[in-house]
Amino acid sequence: MNRLDRLLGYLLLLQSRDLVRAQDLAAQFEVSERTVYRDMDALAEIGVPVVGQAGEGYRLLEGYTLPPIMFSETEARALFLAISMLHGLTMPGPTQTAATSALAKVKAVLPKLTRTQVEVLQTVLGFYTVSRPRLDLDDAKFLQLQQAINQHKVVYIHYHAQRSNRVTAREIEPLHLAYVDNAWLVHGYCRLRQDLRNFRLDRIDHLVVRPESFVPQGMGLGRSLVDGERVLVRFSAEVVRWVRERQHFGFREEKEEAEDGSVTMIYQVAELSQLTLWLLGWGDGMEVLEPLELRAAIAETAARMVKQHATVAQAQPASPA
Repeated sequence: MNRLDRLLGYLLLLQSRDLVRAQDLAAQFEVSERTVYRDMDALAEIGVPVVGQAGEGYRLLEGYTLPPIMFSETEARALFLAISMLHGLTMPGPTQTAATSALAKVKAVLPKLTRTQVEVLQTVLGFYTVSRPRLDLDDAKFLQLQQAINQHKVVYIHYHAQRSNRVTAREIEPLHLAYVDNAWLVHGYCRLRQDLRNFRLDRIDHLVVRPESFVPQGMGLGRSLVDGERVLVRFSAEVVRWVRERQHFGFREEKEEAEDGSVTMIYQVAELSQLTLWLLGWGDGMEVLEPLELRAAIAETAARMVKQHATVAQAQPASPA
């Protein structure tokens, strides 16, 4: 990074924080603290009101702001794509409205040539969703959990478990929100299970943020990734392409393709039930090799399906011509 870019980087950090330590600047920009001191002197020489507080760090004099930032063509394109994707894949609401407003402001400060290129992109690119619902970034549970994570507040939930179809009351210490495989997950410490767990927001039937605070225990992978069940499944040559296209979130790796074109894939999930319905969707194009417990469960389900469909409905009498 050249010195000019580094000085601009300092200014952006100083404007976004009340106080920045020299050692933090040195670590972020990969220079020595002595270089930081020289750079701060250079900023002061060109009129930037940088105030150094001995033993604490640097700050900008109150009231000083940077002039409007100009975006390069690549930066403008990246911002346009990000905001357009958010607008196309989310539900209408305050967040989508704010994104649209932000895009208009970005376009307003672009040079004419760059703005023209962005407007061309708008005519040839679009983001749509058909097979899944749009993201709701203004959902009440989503917003409550964000606040609880920021404030380290305990959350009480009624959670609808997929495997047992039962609702259990839980107290969790939320740590992180993640969007995984078309679903929002909250990752946190479950006091009932006394372990880190992931909870799907769409399975939370009731949520209350309690006034009790907690001390974060640190992010971990949780049981779902560390101690999950390992599953081996062989897919026939006829469905391999489509399996790859609609892959399950528990997928880990593929084994070498067999002579007949079939491929064995390895999965890891917290509970075997997370794979059952997805696997059944491939019909006789898949075969569970391991574990035997899942293989037996698939066989039992298939047997029940055969029994349910064994009785052929009597033909209805033909309607008179």
